[in-house]
Amino acid sequence: MPQAFCYDFDVDSSTVVLPPLAAGPGLVAICLLTTNERENTLACLESLEAAGHPKPGYAVVLADNGSADGTMETVAARYPWVIRILNGRNLGFAAGNNTSLRWALGSGFRYVMLLNNDTVVPQGAIELLFDAMEGHPELGLAGPLLLSHADPSRIDSAGIDLSSVPGATDRLMGRPAGDAPPETERVFGLTGAGAFFRGDALRAAGLLDEDFYLLLEDVDLDFRVRLLGYDAALVPASRIYHKRGLSSACVVSAEKEFLLLKNSAALALRYWPAGHILTYFPLVVKGWLQSGVTALRTGRWSNWRRVMKRSRALRRAQRENPEWRRVQREWMPPAAWGYYLRRFRRLPRGGRA
Repeated sequence: MPQAFCYDFDVDSSTVVLPPLAAGPGLVAICLLTTNERENTLACLESLEAAGHPKPGYAVVLADNGSADGTMETVAARYPWVIRILNGRNLGFAAGNNTSLRWALGSGFRYVMLLNNDTVVPQGAIELLFDAMEGHPELGLAGPLLLSHADPSRIDSAGIDLSSVPGATDRLMGRPAGDAPPETERVFGLTGAGAFFRGDALRAAGLLDEDFYLLLEDVDLDFRVRLLGYDAALVPASRIYHKRGLSSACVVSAEKEFLLLKNSAALALRYWPAGHILTYFPLVVKGWLQSGVTALRTGRWSNWRRVMKRSRALRRAQRENPEWRRVQREWMPPAAWGYYLRRFRRLPRGGRA
């Protein structure tokens, strides 16, 4: 079943530029994606270099979605140790990242880290994630405490929290950094801005769903890793700084709304209990219909139909999987009709000012 999420896109159709690799076994591949984000990408690579990369057993892999701003030429000259994958065109966030993830898994790396190019990585942050995974074989993925690059005293993400309404939020976002847990602790999942995967888990789960394109594709992958029986953990001693929003800044708000509605509806079909779907039925149907109409109007009907068809098939396939029910019980807040009362109370009162 999970292999249904391994798509036909062949990494061999991209150009892979391999520098001489450091000696030693393939331990960790750090995978980044760039699309006309030269300055942020260079800043991220500079931080990785300052943190001691490349080092034996580690590789930094940069996939490029057809940038025209000279990013890859500058990377080749300034950071020749970076493995470069030239996709040649904009494949989107999920498919663009999958080219580097496939290369890393095909090259036999034990762990693969998905890292946004709008991050700054201090020394030792990735090694702490490696140590946590090595010491806990039950973990399929782990992640750092993400802090706001603009205000490091504030948390950007401490993992992913599921919502009772189909969807998810970044845990503790905006809270003071002092509110972060002092020790490593279990979480539902990790944001794709910084997620450290066990290679075997990622291979079995089937990588990012390319039909999601952007938004909630990391939540979907977190679910599929958990459905294999793996756990997830936040490692707060590992801290990485994130420039939130830059990875999706090029997507206009109307497009973001379409992707959010489509992907939320797909998640609901795949993973949320029937009781939750019934409770929030108007919202689920609204997202399903509105995204479907938009897909039909903009020529993306086949994509939309494929996502929904596969989502229904995944739900049917997981009915007998005890992990499906266990994840729902442990990580989803109970459905509550009070949601509608809260929405009603937030409606504007009175006439025009």
